[in-house]
Amino acid sequence: MAVNVKRFFNRSTFFDLFLITAGNVLAAFSLVVMVVPNGLLSMGFTGIAVMINRFVPALPISVIYYVINIPIVIWAWKELNRRFLVYTFYSVTLQMVLMEVFKALPVYIGDMMLVAIFSAVIGGIGCGLIIRRGGSGGGVDILGIIMKKRRGMSVGTVSMIFNVFVVSLSALFFGVEIAMYTIIYIAVFSMLTDKSIAGLGKNFTVMIITNEPDELKKVIFDHLHRGVTILRGKSAFSGDQKDVLYCAINQYELAVLKDMVYTIDPNVFMTIHETTEIYGHFRDRRGTALTAAEVETYVVEEAQKPVVASVDPGQPVVKVINRHGAVVDEVTLPGEDVKGDLHGEIDH
Repeated sequence: MAVNVKRFFNRSTFFDLFLITAGNVLAAFSLVVMVVPNGLLSMGFTGIAVMINRFVPALPISVIYYVINIPIVIWAWKELNRRFLVYTFYSVTLQMVLMEVFKALPVYIGDMMLVAIFSAVIGGIGCGLIIRRGGSGGGVDILGIIMKKRRGMSVGTVSMIFNVFVVSLSALFFGVEIAMYTIIYIAVFSMLTDKSIAGLGKNFTVMIITNEPDELKKVIFDHLHRGVTILRGKSAFSGDQKDVLYCAINQYELAVLKDMVYTIDPNVFMTIHETTEIYGHFRDRRGTALTAAEVETYVVEEAQKPVVASVDPGQPVVKVINRHGAVVDEVTLPGEDVKGDLHGEIDH
């Protein structure tokens, strides 16, 4: 399948390539300036390249890394998404160039624990940016995706097996201490990669079992501007029918939602779950800083608003309608001949 060049190169593509470039800058910087000078090994194919360089110093790490990635990219050309492979090829090529460019920078040689942690933080963020924009660092990432497709193995399992192999070789050839620092590096690197992919913000899904579904739905709409799904439930203990409100919010809106819910319904039952990803019409923004006192004022003011009484000229009955449009009372007029419409207000 040929790549549609006109469709491929658009504004989104250039933004992807910009962030992939930034991610590669961070990854190459941490490797050249901190990891290699202190004798640490990296993870994946980069770790293999560093190890080969230890035995054959005449071969640059960048060249070894590039050479062992090319067969994997070619193998995956018929297996995987073309955009992913183009981004990956760009990332691998850029990584090789940056490794050579950054050799001109001064290196840091110091405490191994600091090196393991800070190089992993920088490199992990860089790797996360690359993966988040649809690319990869090649090597184990591609191998894992192919094995998942062919053998049903997860990408994480393939990566773990490969990194155990790298660490075992590290312990065998360079000593247990280097291997342990490498394990710390890999652990922090993986954590920061996952964090960068997911983003710094947190999202939550909330289930609210309440006797005030209409009121809660309204304040969530009006003040958080979030969608709400109402599920019909039944209490297993009492047999009463219950409305369950289900909605998704971000971390900035969580405290606001709690204030609103407990102000309107002190007897509410609510569960809150941190959610990794949300797909659909969900805006990532900060919620309105609404306090419990402001919610209480709003509820009181709404409750004090007069309801509307209307008369249908064809039927001599006054229907009392609340602010939600529901008929709460009907009053039959004494006479049967009612002319015109009557709209008025009835005080509480």
